[in-house]
Amino acid sequence: MIRILQIASVEEVLRKVFVAGSIILGLVLTGCGGNPENTTPGGDATSESPTATKESPTPPRSGPAKATDVAEKCSIVPESVSQGEGADQAPRELETNGRTGCKYQKGKAGTPGWSVFVAVSGQASYDDEVGKRVQPTKTADLGGYPAVEYQDSTGCVLYANISDKGFLIANAGKTGTADPGVDLCQQAEKFAQAAIQNLPNA
Repeated sequence: MIRILQIASVEEVLRKVFVAGSIILGLVLTGCGGNPENTTPGGDATSESPTATKESPTPPRSGPAKATDVAEKCSIVPESVSQGEGADQAPRELETNGRTGCKYQKGKAGTPGWSVFVAVSGQASYDDEVGKRVQPTKTADLGGYPAVEYQDSTGCVLYANISDKGFLIANAGKTGTADPGVDLCQQAEKFAQAAIQNLPNA
């Protein structure tokens, strides 16, 4: 009888050790997991990456500074211009990641097509905004306004240096899962260039 009790006691101790170990392991795995903010270029990466660089990957802006405060958000790119690029939906004012801009779109949601969200921001400088991100997929010069582009399978987001105190963002993405029929980074560039040409000087 005594022997049976001793065995049960040992088994109880082992069970408690196993449970405690499982709890600790679960806490460790939870701490290592999570959903990082810096997800896709088609969205808007807001968190700094461990490999981010504070140095600007582009040369200084040579064009005149542009205004970063625009009352009519969908006047950033005139509707006639967006239609010329293929947009067939009405421009729509939209706020995303704390920035209010305008969404231009070809095709309805869930169907083959694309959309481009365009906004200007004076909340941070171009160098500060770009410096907290990883190296861009590519760089571009939009007529004296340097830009960086981040692309993946979901879309392409472009940041352009339009002012010492602000930047322009053009975020192009798919409206469905099918091929949108255009190069999304080229589409972002086209809308960014149209916006820069249309924006008044600061």
